[in-house]
Amino acid sequence: MLKKVTLSIEEVEANDIVAEDIFFEYRLLAKKDLVLTERIIALLKLRKVEELSVYIPSDSVRIVHDLSMLRAQEFEDVFAPLLEQQKEVDEYKEAINNLFMTTLENVVHELRYGQILKSMQDTAYVKGVFHRILEEKHRYDLLIQLRDWDEYSFVHSFDVFVLGTIFARQLGLTNIEMLARGYLFHDIGKLYIPQEILSLKRKLSEEEFEIVKTHTTKGFELLRENGEADIAYLARDHHERFAGKGYPNKLCADDMSDGVQLLQIIDVYSAMTSKRVYHSGYNATDALAVLYRDRHLYNEQFMHKFVECLGIYPVNSIVLLSDNRSAQVELVYDLFPTLPKVKLLDEQTSMNLPLNYSVKIVKMIDYRANSFEEIFNLFIEQLIRNDEQTLKIHFNRLIDHLHPKEIVLKIFLPAYRILRLLTREIQTDMKKYKNSIHILKQLLEEQLNVLYMDYQHEQTTILVVETSMRENFFIKLVQSILYIDKIVPCFINPGNEHHITQLMEHCGVNVAYFIVEDLTTEKRVRPKREGTFLYYSLSDIEELLVNLVGQNMKKFLFEEKMQDRLFVSLKA
Repeated sequence: MLKKVTLSIEEVEANDIVAEDIFFEYRLLAKKDLVLTERIIALLKLRKVEELSVYIPSDSVRIVHDLSMLRAQEFEDVFAPLLEQQKEVDEYKEAINNLFMTTLENVVHELRYGQILKSMQDTAYVKGVFHRILEEKHRYDLLIQLRDWDEYSFVHSFDVFVLGTIFARQLGLTNIEMLARGYLFHDIGKLYIPQEILSLKRKLSEEEFEIVKTHTTKGFELLRENGEADIAYLARDHHERFAGKGYPNKLCADDMSDGVQLLQIIDVYSAMTSKRVYHSGYNATDALAVLYRDRHLYNEQFMHKFVECLGIYPVNSIVLLSDNRSAQVELVYDLFPTLPKVKLLDEQTSMNLPLNYSVKIVKMIDYRANSFEEIFNLFIEQLIRNDEQTLKIHFNRLIDHLHPKEIVLKIFLPAYRILRLLTREIQTDMKKYKNSIHILKQLLEEQLNVLYMDYQHEQTTILVVETSMRENFFIKLVQSILYIDKIVPCFINPGNEHHITQLMEHCGVNVAYFIVEDLTTEKRVRPKREGTFLYYSLSDIEELLVNLVGQNMKKFLFEEKMQDRLFVSLKA
């Protein structure tokens, strides 16, 4: 039996279980249910954590040192009398203060804020700016409208305000409080986006994305109408990118102020690291890696400075240490990302940065981005090892910005072929192989679910496949590509041809595709009065998919390729 007690940091021991989230100076240091280690306890001491709640055996002698009982007595003896003498508080200022404190607790976490807001002075500075902005009641009302319309957009806006204000201050930009106000209201145009789109638990369709994009210009107009013309450009331009790659006006770098260029980086970082209903959020290092992969779209010097401001350096960063040695970041620890493992470039040896910060990173020199091929190889390596957690990190990096057909043909099919080749040629452990295939199928199933929700399906096609074959990997790949082409595959078992032709008539199609394990008959095409039956073997489908690798995925329909493949084989 475990009992929850509050102990001093000197009393806790390794293997104690954290009973409550550990906060320090408004920062979340560790989550509830974390099992403590000696290293974590040492780091908590360095963070000046003096006590924490833990679960320990109810018969432990340490229970007599439970500080919670002492706190209760102190409250009775000291604080209760003071509450009776409490003075009236300005209700509006109290509302602003509550809004700031409750929202701050939602966003500030060391895993994504790093060194930002480490000091009480920085927190007090941001809080003061927030209060001064909302002294104008119409701004408070506008912000509450956004919160009531879409909670995520409000929290994200607050997050961008905090990160952006601290970063602008570190960069030494002028008019910081004006910029801070613009950062707080940069997404106010989301008030004009339908809630059913904002609350979708899936990726947006192209049509829905076009609607969401209007929040930039609508936010610009709304701020101008509310007497905030001096910051309206921040709402309009925060999705612009270098070389005219953004929206709404395809601006280039020379057309964007420093305040906008800073906001573009903070906005993306906040969005990627924030939790959504359908998205758990990238960790800081992966989000920064994505930003560096697209470094041509942003102010790269600002990106270097932002990394230094966070004190969280993505894997593959080339950095300068405080003892003037150069190093490459090799590993970032989940709980304490500001103390990574680095490889000293001159000595070619690795070291963990010490807990007392006697040696620390002082400067970002460069970032060496992994190529697609390198990330794919890491994905395959973890797939073979059956390390689901790590391979999903690599998988998410691979699929980012890929067209859905490219996900199928650049990741799933090559991965399957590599696994099969290893099994046939090298005779790897069959248990591991089956586990790897199972993991790959699970990833494909997840993509199928996303595709089914993401795309507005306009057509239907008939696939005549035995029930026992429908879990086949290549059948799943065909299903995925048809979804991408906005076609819903309707499965039916072979057998009664009259039922098949009835279904064809009901769906308004004149072709049914029969896929069998082995095709014994030479007759691959059967014209019928009600339509046409086309026959394929699994090897036909596999060869068809292999031949599609390297083609422009956006410029063909899969049904056309299936029919082309069949008639080529007939000519042969």
